[in-house]
Amino acid sequence: MLYKKHIFKSLCAILAFLLIGNTIKAQYARGDQGGNLPRFYKQHIHFGFSIGVNNTDFRVHAKPNSQLYTNLMDTINYPKDTLNLKSISSKPEPGFNLGIVCDVRLQEYLRLRFLPNIAFGSRQLIYSFAGTDTFDVKKKIESTFINFPLDLKLQSKRIGNFGAYAVGGGNYSIDLASQKKQKPDDQVVRLRSNDFYYEAGGGVDFYLPYFKLSLEGKVMVGVKNILIQDNKLFTKPVDKLNSHIFLFTITFEG
Repeated sequence: MLYKKHIFKSLCAILAFLLIGNTIKAQYARGDQGGNLPRFYKQHIHFGFSIGVNNTDFRVHAKPNSQLYTNLMDTINYPKDTLNLKSISSKPEPGFNLGIVCDVRLQEYLRLRFLPNIAFGSRQLIYSFAGTDTFDVKKKIESTFINFPLDLKLQSKRIGNFGAYAVGGGNYSIDLASQKKQKPDDQVVRLRSNDFYYEAGGGVDFYLPYFKLSLEGKVMVGVKNILIQDNKLFTKPVDKLNSHIFLFTITFEG
């Protein structure tokens, strides 16, 4: 996953550099202040597609005074009275998104955007134990999301071939991986398949000769407790889990 993260970052940086350079070059070649796609936002509706990278995480709410359970103690050969669960934390891992864009004009500087996408992400729950020695047990959780975001986009007045904007809205999400069947004796952390998110962020628009390029960062905060409390080894000490995602996207619209 770390290798994939570096590839995505490199591709995004190279693509942004080339396209921004192309915009500047086109402006100088025309000898004006820029004028690509002059009637772009006069259209009532237009479409596009997006690619992105995400950083998927949990907000962990642990139960107070949680103890390590006997069957795990037996597994690691620790005496029952020498080992306690000290903390539970989450470690994010990178993933990626692919989606389409449907953009509707409401007012001159206000747009309604429907952005369905598929996203692949993963994160780890880290259980830290204290006893004769201190050590961690890690449980990796992978997700495949189908997202249905609906956002309002408030854009600035265009300056040449450049503009800035803010976005905010909501997202209904389905985690397909959460429905994967598990063996009865697997000690996994199971998640609910549905979640709702609040999301907010901002970005910049670059108007190129044949399409508009946007670079956007957005934070998504899950509303629901997505933990399925089945009283198994690694879910019993957790009160609730909420999703927290950072998403960076590159959008192409024509």
